Amino acid sequence: MKYIIAIIAIFALTACKNKVVQYPVSYEDDRAKFMEFSQDRNKQILNEDNELIQNYIDSLNLEFKRTSYGFWISNSGESTPTMAKTGDVVKYEYEVLNFDHEVIYSEEENGEQTIMMGHADIPRGIQIALQMIEKGDSATVLLPSFLAYGGYGDRNKIQGNEPLIFKIQIQDIRKNSR
Repeated sequence: MKYIIAIIAIFALTACKNKVVQYPVSYEDDRAKFMEFSQDRNKQILNEDNELIQNYIDSLNLEFKRTSYGFWISNSGESTPTMAKTGDVVKYEYEVLNFDHEVIYSEEENGEQTIMMGHADIPRGIQIALQMIEKGDSATVLLPSFLAYGGYGDRNKIQGNEPLIFKIQIQDIRKNSR
């Protein structure tokens, strides 16, 4: 028994001899590299979207106005007091196309939509565009991917990072009586 205790004591004393200090791992350099890569990739996607949209505009007889929000619209792009604002209820129809002129979602497939502005789960670009179209009017809206369905798409027919064409017709606007 004395031998076993002596062996354990010797083992315990020699095991502590080469103590290794482990420092926390820092990922700051990796984060900075990732953020730089992500920003560069997003700029590249936006440039590709803008080039595709500009080529599309150049091939048509329609005029589009670039908005301060980063998308193009076929009407004046100016808001008026009769257009929808946050809290108003808007009834509209729309269809979605890609830049190869293929219909992704038709008006029949989408049906008539009724939403309360500012409280609907729709792409940000469409939310803004609906506030730039008068009741009874229609407009074509060209959205870069970041204002449409972004990097994931709609997980159905729309791919990630896909710029889109929306043809929108406003049926009715019910103003919120605040």
